[in-house]
This record gives sequence, structure tokens and C-alpha cells, in this order.
Amino acid sequence: MKEIVGQVTSIIGMILTIASFQMKTRKRIIIFQTAGSSFFLMSYFLLGSWTGVYMNIVYLSRNVVFYYRKDKEWAKSRWWLVVFLAGAILAGVLGFSSTIDILPIFGAIFATVAMYMPHENMLRVLNLLASPCWLVYNINLPSTGGIICEAFNMVSVVIGLFRYRKDGIFCQKKEIVTQDGTI
Repeated sequence: MKEIVGQVTSIIGMILTIASFQMKTRKRIIIFQTAGSSFFLMSYFLLGSWTGVYMNIVYLSRNVVFYYRKDKEWAKSRWWLVVFLAGAILAGVLGFSSTIDILPIFGAIFATVAMYMPHENMLRVLNLLASPCWLVYNINLPSTGGIICEAFNMVSVVIGLFRYRKDGIFCQKKEIVTQDGTI
């Protein structure tokens, strides 16, 4: 029964995480990522994956701080990035039981740097690097929702990159012409 609830919980986390990359604003992406991480934390707990549990605790803490990064003075420090990168490495060490547990460490590093980025499309690109690490980990576990989530995350990120390309790293440089004709 615990296994079934763990798999169902991972599917809910998957839906929220995949939807996050279709959100236009950084804050909405973080809200959906936080909700997805909450369900994945429960799923990994039920499936007995301590690396996944510890990483998602770091993710939840990180998302709260990074959500407020532009608005609150306490959240603006660059040290938060260092704290959460160290937290991801510590979480990986604490949960370590086999060499496959190294992959979520790399995935968490990419995802943490992604969430730190102020630009939505850079957030998407770096999450594209995190997904294969988590995909292989979830295949090994196995976590049905985790596997499907990471496969769809990669597709969702690419779709999001193209949907919001005018706002992002794929935009063309626009020239501004003043009334007197200067650029």
C-alpha cells in the first residue's frame, strides 16, 4: 500500500512540476516547483529514497528564499546560492547508499543554480540539465511519476523556451529608433 501511495504521490508531483515550465513568470514557476517538490518529498519518503527526501527538503527551503529574492532584502544575498548548493551536496551525502545517489546531487546543483537565475529562460535551460540526472535516478528507484516527470520536463522546458522566446535567450536584438532617427 505504501508503494502505491508513493507512486500516486509522485504522479501528482509530476503534474505540478511539468506545469511549472509553462508558467510565464519566475514566481509562478517557483510556486509550481514548490508544490511539485512537496509531493515528491512525500513520494520519496514512501518509496524509502532518503536521497530524494533530503534533496526535496533542500528544494523546498531554496524555493521559499528564491521566491522572495527580488522583493525582500534578506533574500537578496548571494550567499543563499552557496548555502543551498552546500545543502544539496550535504543532502546527497546524508542519503548516499549507492553510486546512483550521486546523480541527484548533480541534478540539485543544476536546479539550484536554475532557481537562482533571475531570467525565466535561463531557469528553464539549467533545469534541462538537471532532468537527465533525476531521470536516471528515478529509473533506478523506480519512481513512475519521477520517470515520467523528468521525461516530460525535458519536453516541457523546450516548449516553454520556444513559447517565451521573445522574452528570453532566443530573442533577436531589437533596435530602438528615436524620433530623430538615431538608434
